[in-house]
Amino acid sequence: MKKSSLFTTILLLSLLFLNACSKKDQPGPLNDPPEQNLPAPLSAPLFDELNETIARFDPLYLQIVYKDKRTKAEINDEAARLLIAINENPTSLVLQKELTELYHFNNFADLQKASNIISTNSGELKKTFLGKDTVVSKAKMNQLNEARNIFIKNKISSLEKASQKSSSGLWTDNADWILAQFHYYSQIANLEMDLDMDGGGGAGAGPGCTESCCFEYQICMTNANSTYTSNFLLYVSSGIVGGATAGFAAGTVFPGVGNLIGAGYGAAYGGFLSGTTAYLVAVTIYMNDQKVCALNYKACIFRKNGN
Repeated sequence: MKKSSLFTTILLLSLLFLNACSKKDQPGPLNDPPEQNLPAPLSAPLFDELNETIARFDPLYLQIVYKDKRTKAEINDEAARLLIAINENPTSLVLQKELTELYHFNNFADLQKASNIISTNSGELKKTFLGKDTVVSKAKMNQLNEARNIFIKNKISSLEKASQKSSSGLWTDNADWILAQFHYYSQIANLEMDLDMDGGGGAGAGPGCTESCCFEYQICMTNANSTYTSNFLLYVSSGIVGGATAGFAAGTVFPGVGNLIGAGYGAAYGGFLSGTTAYLVAVTIYMNDQKVCALNYKACIFRKNGN
């Protein structure tokens, strides 16, 4: 073979080799790496801040921390009335004062800030965690529940440590508040995590169940808790449309107030307290679900007793 031909052959092989390497390094449709399912930032500050903030609007929080003597339903009815009224007349200083006092904020600006945190954080978490989904899958539901449980456990642990410091003479001024917060999150743990932290038995007490009605009640409450955890993320970030497509009955959301949507919920959701309003719907649905569980439990007992 002539030297020129040999040189040409070597050159062509080199170019083919370099071209092949170049194509190999360029990811294409057939050799792109598989899409990674990155964990959603449910343990990130966004999720913790969301949980911290929604507690301020929880009627159970108002009962325990601020010693509100009204029932949870009465607190929610009052909140619904004020939210509808204030979105019809947002500049009313009287309504702003009433709503601020109901939720025990220092001023109305702080309440607005908290409401915005609920809207913003829920929207961000929904975008990263759910994407375009309007229904939470079972797998996603489990992730949400686990993240919520971790938040509650961490909160209880931090409050326990703070309580120990306060009992040794430190943070004396905050001792009552710390204990009230601890009691609140302990009750939340009882309701949502079934930890039975007060040592009581009975329906829904986990190991305390000894018959079928109790286990049915426990399953019902677990489902209610799961729905609640997803609702305050999905409803708050999606608004009335997201809530409706997820399946709640508009006319039964606020039986004490009537059809909140017809009475002005649409305006309330679109207003500057949309986070507070949407969370109010989520927590009210949760309370209604708990009532259904309790009624079903009583009906089951009556049937077993032949009544």
